[in-house]
Amino acid sequence: MRKIFLVMGLCFVAFAALSQERYGINTGQGVQIDYSNPKVFEIAEIKYTGLRILDERALTSFAGIKVGDRIPIPGQEISDAIKRLWGQGIIADVQFWLTKTEGDRAWIEVKLTERPRILRYNITGVTSTQESDLKDQINIIGKVASSPLIKNSELLVKKYFEEKGYLNTTVKTVQSGDSVLVDGTSLTFEVDKNEKVKIRKIHFEGNEAFEDGRLKGPLKNTNEKARFWLFAHLFDQVFKTRPKSAVRYFAQSDTVATGEVKQFINDNVKLNILKSSKFIAADFEEDKKSLINFYNSKGYRDAEIVSDEVEKIDDEYIDVKIKVDEGNKYYIRNIEWVGNYKYTDAFLTEKLGIEKGDVYNRERIEQRTNFDGQNGDDINSLYSDDGYLFFRLDVVEVRAENDSIDLEMRMSEGEQATIKRIILKGNDRTSDHVVLREIRTLPGQKYSRKELIRTIRELGQLGYFDPEQINPQPIPNLQDGTVDIMFTLVEKSSDQIQLSGGFGGPFGFVGTVGLSLNNFSIKNIGNWDKWRPYPSGDGQKLSLQLQSNGRRFQSYSLIFSEPWLGGKKPNNFTVSLNRTANRSLDPYNNNELYGYLKSSGITVGLGRRLRWPDDYFQIQNSISYQFYNVYNFGQTLGFETGQSNSLTFNTVISRSNIDNPQYPKLGTQFTLAINATPPWSALMPDYFEPDSEGNPISEEKRYKFIEYHKWMMDLSMFIPLNKKFVVNARAHMGFIGSYTDRTDSGPFERFFLGGSGLNGANNFVIGQDIIGLRGYDDNSIVPVDPVTGFRGGIVYNKFVAELRYPVSLAPTSTIYLLTFAEAGNAWNKFSEYTPRNLFRSAGFGARVFLPAFGLLGIDWAYGFDSDLDLGITAGSQIHFTIGQQLR
Repeated sequence: MRKIFLVMGLCFVAFAALSQERYGINTGQGVQIDYSNPKVFEIAEIKYTGLRILDERALTSFAGIKVGDRIPIPGQEISDAIKRLWGQGIIADVQFWLTKTEGDRAWIEVKLTERPRILRYNITGVTSTQESDLKDQINIIGKVASSPLIKNSELLVKKYFEEKGYLNTTVKTVQSGDSVLVDGTSLTFEVDKNEKVKIRKIHFEGNEAFEDGRLKGPLKNTNEKARFWLFAHLFDQVFKTRPKSAVRYFAQSDTVATGEVKQFINDNVKLNILKSSKFIAADFEEDKKSLINFYNSKGYRDAEIVSDEVEKIDDEYIDVKIKVDEGNKYYIRNIEWVGNYKYTDAFLTEKLGIEKGDVYNRERIEQRTNFDGQNGDDINSLYSDDGYLFFRLDVVEVRAENDSIDLEMRMSEGEQATIKRIILKGNDRTSDHVVLREIRTLPGQKYSRKELIRTIRELGQLGYFDPEQINPQPIPNLQDGTVDIMFTLVEKSSDQIQLSGGFGGPFGFVGTVGLSLNNFSIKNIGNWDKWRPYPSGDGQKLSLQLQSNGRRFQSYSLIFSEPWLGGKKPNNFTVSLNRTANRSLDPYNNNELYGYLKSSGITVGLGRRLRWPDDYFQIQNSISYQFYNVYNFGQTLGFETGQSNSLTFNTVISRSNIDNPQYPKLGTQFTLAINATPPWSALMPDYFEPDSEGNPISEEKRYKFIEYHKWMMDLSMFIPLNKKFVVNARAHMGFIGSYTDRTDSGPFERFFLGGSGLNGANNFVIGQDIIGLRGYDDNSIVPVDPVTGFRGGIVYNKFVAELRYPVSLAPTSTIYLLTFAEAGNAWNKFSEYTPRNLFRSAGFGARVFLPAFGLLGIDWAYGFDSDLDLGITAGSQIHFTIGQQLR
């Protein structure tokens, strides 16, 4: 026993000596202190040495000892001061020295070694993108390289990769001095991400109403790994004892074996081919909420997750275990309305769409009472669309018995709100009247949520403001029952400068110079204050374009449009001029001219919005005159020589309710265009009769007055699949006919299919309607009339299906990717038309919309069908497009 106490005593003395050495005080030469009998001294001076960056006054505050204090030396005060300085984490070493004493006065020197500051750091074992992301989060340059700081930085790096599924990430920090880094240090975070941890299996416990496979659906971001090997295991375990073919085995649905197969698949197979199986804690928390929402939607209002556990299988896999308490399934027994005066109980119940006996669905009740985002067909929208801005509705569960719930709809209708003021902010370039004429919620009218949403769409369609940032904010005035609506707008450039080139089929390279001013103002031409940098602000459109590849081809066009002629109604007035020359040159004879096709024309149009069938419809009427001068130019049109006059009356009926002109996510577009010339053969029958000798009139005379009627129909639908993906389905059809049998539809305005449709978009070709069909050569699907020799079809069909995904919806650059399938064809006669005989293709591409240059696109497509008689071969094609193409 004595030996034990002796050892303990020696350990205590050694520990006390070490503690005193670390937290005690050193003495200078000639200075002595008695540890067994401390003496109280007055501090005459405290001098800090070894400082480089630290401030002496701050250190004095940290230490808690200052000049004038009376403390025992040696004593606890010195030890506590040392501990406090150490605790800051900014000092590598600290020593207190008693350098001098005079009577009861003491002089103290504090010798410090500062921790180095971080002057640079790098991260290894990661990609350049990951390193950039991490350095945006780690802000340690200039800070002291303390252990807590380094540890926190390591934890931040680990958290970054854990959120990406790398749960076994390790981080090691290497600290090194550097002769270049004076008074500083360099850190290297060595990261080993290891493999992503995947979810091998999701287990559920306590679920009786739904099988495991059904509960895995709401877990959108927590998915099992796709395990194709389970099918092999299935056949090994089940089929080896039942030697039947797989087809017969699955066909016999009433056998016990089939039940075993179905149960095995339900319990073990979840093929997430396109979904990631990595585990992210934050996503798992959201998925647990989704799981409860799923139960709530099925009537299980009391469902809860009792526990969840993540079990590590190995370094690569984990299992997730979720225990649920489903509770009872509830049904709605009674619905009672309280506070409703405008509408009856029966009407509101019918509008609610939820009846007695329905499964209690909390999410559906919320949707049917408060702003259904799909169509606004809910109780709150019903009142808000009729001016009841101050309407409130609370759904209260007044009674829950056994499996039944009674609901009480407590309403406060309030007064109808009248719009008092419209406040505009952010339209620095666009005049107020241009914005106000598109607003459907004007002062003096009742407030309407529906009309407010429609106004957002109309303002977005102008193209002058960023559609994603149009933010109307109702400001209620409770005192007088009115509301102010403040529109916060963000201007964006809608003008386009086109400096581009493209291959125009037989023309080779064609250069384009264009300028489109989409917010022009004739009125402000003389007002220099409105030049930004041109007279702007009134919403008029002015477009100038020049295209050429030299002597062979030139095209000029000028278009002016006033969308509100007179300023009171949306009457769209348009006038356009065009001049095009296409020359045939002989490359073997010094490019001597041997043929040409020249065209000049003018179009004047007036359009307006319609109120029937609804006010999304518009009608545009115009009259056009086009003069064609053709000489020895039969290789393109099949019409050799002559002068033709085309006077057409054009009507376009359109409807569009898309939400965004650059990247529509929702809505439809419909266009029916009818172009008709006067029926010259009926008005001047003698002109088209054979001569006295029975000879038919010449081709030059017959087509001096062009006669046809042309019908074009285009339909486009945008269907959102989720927050990102959008399906665009399009159908296009065209037909050209004649009035009498004295003449045919002529050589002009026929349909040419194939390629990108770039020619038609940029008017490279005169007198033809170019329809794109990706996967085939430009203008390759061109039937030839065996009688007249005219090239191009008089009937065409085209169908397109696209799946779009946005990369960026910023107003400065809208970028989206797409994959598509399309099919189309053209025919010489309507009797030959069959929608099944189509040239098909599929592929993928990308679109970039730049405000200054418009829409640019690139597609890779593969054509599946060949026709050797027409010279059409299937295969791979790359297409470039410029501008927004209708067809």
